[in-house]
Amino acid sequence: MKATIQRIENEGSHRQGRQLPLIDVHYHTISPSTSGGFCARLASPSFRSISRAYFDTEANQNFLAETAVFAAIMLTAAVPLISSAQAVLKLMGA
Repeated sequence: MKATIQRIENEGSHRQGRQLPLIDVHYHTISPSTSGGFCARLASPSFRSISRAYFDTEANQNFLAETAVFAAIMLTAAVPLISSAQAVLKLMGA
């Protein structure tokens, strides 16, 4: 519903050069018995069934490639950590 706007003109508004709007919204509440909508409870698949379907079909195809990429990322991240741990131990020993 679109609001209708009415202008209020009084003495103060003409002197100051402005008009104040009066907004009339005509709001009507809707009761659940008169509304046409309904609350439907749709059956949604569980997380377990979604993941089972994924692992049955798609996960087996790319498993080795993804494992190799994961190992490469872990080795790349581990090298600086080991190097910094060695530097800290050397600093503490000196």
